[in-house]
Amino acid sequence: MISFKQMMAQGFGRVLKISLLAFIAVTAFGVYDFTIPYFTEEISESLMIIGITVSLMYVASFFFEIPLGLAVDRFGRKKVMLASLAGLVAMGALYFFAEQIWQLMVMGFVFGTIAVAFWIPEAVLIRDYSPKKMYGLSESVYLAISQVGWIIGPIIAGIAATQLDLKYNFLLFSALVSVGIVYAGLTLERDSVRGQQRKQAKLFALAKSFKEFIGIHKYALPLYVLSIAVNIWVGIEWVFVQIAGSNVFGLSEGAVGAVLGGMMAVEGLLYLSSGYLMDKVGAKYIMLAGFLLLFSAAYFAFLSTNAYMFVFFLLLAGGSVAWIAPGTEALATTIIPENKRGEMTGVFNSAADIGLMLGPLIGGIIGQFLGGPMMPFIYVALVAGVAVFISLKLWK
Repeated sequence: MISFKQMMAQGFGRVLKISLLAFIAVTAFGVYDFTIPYFTEEISESLMIIGITVSLMYVASFFFEIPLGLAVDRFGRKKVMLASLAGLVAMGALYFFAEQIWQLMVMGFVFGTIAVAFWIPEAVLIRDYSPKKMYGLSESVYLAISQVGWIIGPIIAGIAATQLDLKYNFLLFSALVSVGIVYAGLTLERDSVRGQQRKQAKLFALAKSFKEFIGIHKYALPLYVLSIAVNIWVGIEWVFVQIAGSNVFGLSEGAVGAVLGGMMAVEGLLYLSSGYLMDKVGAKYIMLAGFLLLFSAAYFAFLSTNAYMFVFFLLLAGGSVAWIAPGTEALATTIIPENKRGEMTGVFNSAADIGLMLGPLIGGIIGQFLGGPMMPFIYVALVAGVAVFISLKLWK
């Protein structure tokens, strides 16, 4: 096994640097993602409205992934990232004053657009800095470190929500993002602009960029669909764990924050081992196991009759992401050409946006008309079951 000293000699330190920035930003996003379903529920109790409001952020992300991916290639990773973080600070302040559902919908769409401008350059920098033959481990280290933010974020948000008015969590979000701006400004290197030689009119050629991505490798389309599948679950967990935990099992906001933090902790603990195994035995096998685990855990979470059973299977479902996400990202790194990493990363990231959009949107509709906030978990089980068969295509 490669030593830590050898890893650093191959440039792994830059992966750690980006991972620490991701940790700061993800902590802030954890506060936001915990707060927004509760805050929306205070204004509208309709599960469908809640799902639509949350999903609008990912609708915006989907449409702006490729244009902002091209902007990253054109203007540089650091500039785009700092501009995004500054915009997110302003959005937290605006959310603090929101009082009507239409305001939340508009701000959710704007928030999704700005957030993309952070996630794309971050993902591109990880691809740029990952040493060869260590793509799986690099993605896992990055995800494991950033995962600590997903653990801490909802716990902090849950505690703050029990002590203060819920809307103050948005100011906490802005404060955390401000820390990220300072860190990024001090530590990130000024990157050279590779300058995609494309006309401005092509910035919104979504169909053409997607077609180009699908054609780069036979794995491209299956990976895209698998990324949609796992992110449907991620979208569900950050909306309906809160609502089902509170409305069905009577958990307090602080307790739900602890449950989400626990789910993220299990996921984080599995990242390093899964990434190492992926590099050794192949990502496709670990990904298949991840979708099998997600199918089983989501199904039994749906059947839960008490809070203890519900939380246990949620922890397993949370951990399943660690057996899937590093694989899709690592395989994407191997097939995306270096000279088009901004644009092609934008295309691949749009799969996550589709999943994060379809999760709360369809979950909210199913919950509204077919039996309440537990129904989205059977929806996740069905999606995971389909993903098992798609995963098998990679074995060829």
